[in-house]
This record gives sequence, C-alpha cells and structure tokens, in this order.
Amino acid sequence: MRTAPIALLLALTFTSLNTSADPVAARAALRAALGEAVLTAPGIHPAPEMDQGPIKAIYYDALPYENNPTRVFAYLGVPAAPEGQKLPAMVLVHGGGGTAFHDWVKIWHDKGYAAISMDLEGQLPTEGHPRHALGGPSRTGMFDDEAKPRNAQWMYHAVADIMLAHSLLRSLPEVDPARIGMTGISWGGVLSSLVAGVDDRFAFAAPVYGCGYLYDSKGYFNRMGAKDDATLELRKYWDPARYFTNAPMPMLWVNGDNDPHFSVDTMSRSHQSAGPASILSIHPRMPHGHGVSWETNMVPEIYALADHLLKGSGAPLARITKQPEAQKGATVILHYESKAPVVSASLYALTAPLEYDQKDEKSHLDLVQPFEATEALLDSAAKTVTATLPENCTWYYINLTDDRGCIVSSDLQSTAKPGK
Repeated sequence: MRTAPIALLLALTFTSLNTSADPVAARAALRAALGEAVLTAPGIHPAPEMDQGPIKAIYYDALPYENNPTRVFAYLGVPAAPEGQKLPAMVLVHGGGGTAFHDWVKIWHDKGYAAISMDLEGQLPTEGHPRHALGGPSRTGMFDDEAKPRNAQWMYHAVADIMLAHSLLRSLPEVDPARIGMTGISWGGVLSSLVAGVDDRFAFAAPVYGCGYLYDSKGYFNRMGAKDDATLELRKYWDPARYFTNAPMPMLWVNGDNDPHFSVDTMSRSHQSAGPASILSIHPRMPHGHGVSWETNMVPEIYALADHLLKGSGAPLARITKQPEAQKGATVILHYESKAPVVSASLYALTAPLEYDQKDEKSHLDLVQPFEATEALLDSAAKTVTATLPENCTWYYINLTDDRGCIVSSDLQSTAKPGK
C-alpha cells in the first residue's frame, strides 16, 4: 500500500480543519495546539527605563519561536485598589502599524482599571518600532506565512501572546480574575474576536473594525489576500468566525458603515453569529484609526459596557428585541429595550450596491456611495422605531442613541429577496 506524500497529507489536514463547520471542535483544536502554557502566568521582566509615569514597562515570557525563547514588550497599568477590593482589568490589542500604547493603558488606568497593552510583533514602542532581541515572528502581509508550520505562524503567536497577557493580569493580587475584558482595534479586532472564541475566561470582548468572515469582505480583506482557492483554504484556519460563533461571552462589535478594511456587512454577520449576548454598534462614516477607537467621546460604548459588566455601574447598552425586516419602499419597525433613555433614532440607507472602489493608485478604498441618514420616528413609551425605506434602498440599518451618546444598531439588512 502506497503512503501519500507528507505534503499532501498536511494539505488535506489543513483543508479539513479550515472547512470545519463546528466551532466547538475548532476551539478545542486550537486550545490544544496552544497548550496549557498560555493559561499560566508568564514570567515578568521590568524595563524601568521605559516607564511612563504610573504606567510600567515590562517584558513577559512567551511561547518559543523556531526553538528560541521569546518575550513580549508591554505597558502595564495598575491603579491603587479601594481598600478591601480588587480591580477590574482590560487587555488592549493594537492593530496594524501599532505597538504597545502607554496612553491607551493610561485611559483605562485613570478610570480605575488595571490594563495591559502589548506589542504583538516583537517590537518596541520607540521611534521606528525597532525589533528587540527576543521578539517572535513579525506579521507578514495578510496571513502570508500560511505555508509555515502552524506554530511558526504570526497569528498563532499573537493569539498566544494575548492569552498570556490575560493570564498575567489574572495573577496580579490587585486584580479580580473574574472581571477582565478585552478590546482590540483593526488587526486587534481580528485577534480579539478570535481569542473571544478560544479563551472563555474573559468577561467580554469588544472588537473594533476587525471581525470574522474576512474572506467575504468587500474591502481590503477580501479573500484574506489569497490569490488562489488552495491558499485561501489554508488562511481560513485563522478566520475568527471559525471560533467565536455562539461565543459564551458578551461581544460588542464596533465599526463604521464606510470602513474600507472590514466591510460593514461582514461585521454585522459576525455580530449575528456571535450569540444572543452580541451587540452591534455602527458609527456613520467613522474613520479608521487607533486613536479614534479609544477616545471616550468617539466610542463611548466600550467604556459603558465595561463599567456595567466589570464594575456593576451604569446602565447596560440598549438591546434590540425585534429586528426590522422589509423590502424596498416598506415601513419597518424596530423594537428595543433600554434602561438608559434612548434620545434619538436614525435610519441609514444605501441606494447603491455595497461596493468599494479605489479612485486611483494613491487613494484608499472607499464606498462608491455612502449610507445616508433618513427620518425615523422614535416612540420612547412603546420602545419602537418606525421608518420608511427609500424605494431604491439596497441596504439599511437603524441606530439608537442613548443619553450617554452610546450607539446600538440593528443588523445590517439587505432589501434583496432571498437568493438574489
């Protein structure tokens, strides 16, 4: 009996894993591949020369890369805990071009949270982001290292580094391990949504921009950068939707309706498949960037959710109890519940295909036609929103805004008939 070539067997194994429709099996397989080390507090090595006031610079031990030891640089902030109490905490995951951000940690520190922001590419947060001697793999394009062994791929180590940061926070005597959340931006949104499906120790996750179903994105992440179907199947191993479907924790999905990197339809689809505790927040024409995503006045939903879930303070975000469903020209009705007063509602409609275009080789992708706000009737007593769709509407969503400025959105809906 002839034995199949090893390369073919590996390819078949990758393909079978990538096409698995069972998120429970996918989660278990990735957890087993990562091993128990990521659930144990790593060794910490202070770097006081890089401290930023109360925000401390550290390295922590990470998984070996190509049989060599690695460490992750991070900023860690631990405010003084009230007497006899422990602190809530946050894991903060940067995006592409980012690093460990001490100012992001400081925002949460000043709100009474312990927080950690780590560099996931073996870099230091100094000018030019130089690599340090014990850095692991660098991110190579868009999953461009798919041919390497799984434990040599950047996503493997980035996921492990996040889980190790979580384990580190859980080990601190000042921190309550049951009250730790996670948020990530862009690539960090991809990673935090994936980790939410693998590390069920988190109390909640709030991915910003990044999401799942990347292979169906109409923006930059279309086909996950793959040129052929075989490569796409390999890269799908790291699509977050393989893991977060029916996630056990609350998830808040934040994106702009015009984002060119992660198209809003894939964000809405991620929200719909993440489970009953999932919340969607679509910000009209929200720009893409790190600072935008942590400004309290730009994205207050993350802080409101954290305060409610981790501190037990403030009202929860509004919840949509019945989604609107209708065809072009029809009247739609949304039902909601909210302990915080909802002060406004808006319908955002698209009257063209949901398509992105690049005007020239120097410009970024952008929606060919943006969503436009149209009138919606808010009935606070009945807790409903009523709106009429434009005759030529192709896609729409409805936003609720409460008295804190927090936005909760309906699912993004297509008016096309099923099968169209």
